[in-house]
Amino acid sequence: MSTVELLTRARRGNTLGLRGTENLSLDWPVLIARKDDIVTRWSQGKNATPAKLGIPVLQGVGAFAGPHEVSVDGRNYSAEKIVIATGSTPARPPIPGSAYGITSDELIHLEQQPARLVVIGGGFIGLEFGFALAWAGTQVTILQSGPQIAPALDEEIRELLLKSSEEAGMVIRTGVNVTSIGRDKTVNCEIAGQTKQFAADEVLLATGRPSNVEPLRPELAGIELEHSAVKVNDYLQSVSAPHIYAVGDAAGKHQHSPVAWYEGPLAARNALRGNERKIDFGIFPSAIFTIPAIGQVGLTEAEARKRGLDARTSKLSYDSNPAAGVRNETDGMVKVVYEAGTERILGVQVIGAHAEDIVQIAAVAIKGGLKKSEVGAMHYVFPTLGGALFDTMAS
Repeated sequence: MSTVELLTRARRGNTLGLRGTENLSLDWPVLIARKDDIVTRWSQGKNATPAKLGIPVLQGVGAFAGPHEVSVDGRNYSAEKIVIATGSTPARPPIPGSAYGITSDELIHLEQQPARLVVIGGGFIGLEFGFALAWAGTQVTILQSGPQIAPALDEEIRELLLKSSEEAGMVIRTGVNVTSIGRDKTVNCEIAGQTKQFAADEVLLATGRPSNVEPLRPELAGIELEHSAVKVNDYLQSVSAPHIYAVGDAAGKHQHSPVAWYEGPLAARNALRGNERKIDFGIFPSAIFTIPAIGQVGLTEAEARKRGLDARTSKLSYDSNPAAGVRNETDGMVKVVYEAGTERILGVQVIGAHAEDIVQIAAVAIKGGLKKSEVGAMHYVFPTLGGALFDTMAS
């Protein structure tokens, strides 16, 4: 994604005095090779950590053999406490011909960049890959079964994202019922009662990621599941098998990598020392790495009003931010949702360059209980994209 983002910026370099950048192209094999190298090096570093800490690692196929027993390649191991952190796997939906499609795990290993990509699913994964390939030159079509893409987004942020998708040359269709995928990777569907076909070189199945818990034979340990993940309490403890804890996608609370990083140490501490700390997603910043990126924390305007709060908003376009102007990245907006009277910050949504970084400042402000006017009155480094948040709070 970062490579494609750099490519899109470089192609607009003529306004910055750069010449010839509009003809830049992407070397797909080099991009994939670099990705593989980064993953390998990072994995090697992480794999070495347990040994440095004196923690033995068993590599193999494991499953429960009893409440306190785990079998790894035919050999049983017992434990007083067990933490499940087995992640998830991309779903392959029950669509005739789905075997002709690929998942996100397979897409990142393609040897050639597809000229035409149809994405089934308008959630965050489908959008991230869709934007990346569209800006890289692939003809991308996203087919979403629901009435809108990314339903969790703020409505105004979604509208700006849709505008960016048009600039990227993407086609997005909603209310789609995919009926089959042909051997030639043509996607057959129904839209508003009409039969439609979309030709593709690759079909990306972006329809969710079920947990990897079920292959572990959780029933042998008395583990109750909820939507394929371990049903846990606020301590990440199994509600039906108290000696077992689960984290990340195996717990199913939120499917984000940072959630697993947050939950892992917490669950391990609770398992070893007793339930000391509950999970807290009251302030949960997240990002969608589309181009432009989206960052969000707290409530959207619609969610705040649904809860009966007297919600007000302050908004600032990126084109009002000097740093964005200097960088020629003026497509974007910061939106602050706050409570009238108290000025309590209820939520912040950002779309634009470095939205994922800006929203973290907002998360700290909310966690610290700062009022909107207090943040708006603060001094900040100028000119910076982060300054857009402070200016929005001051308005």
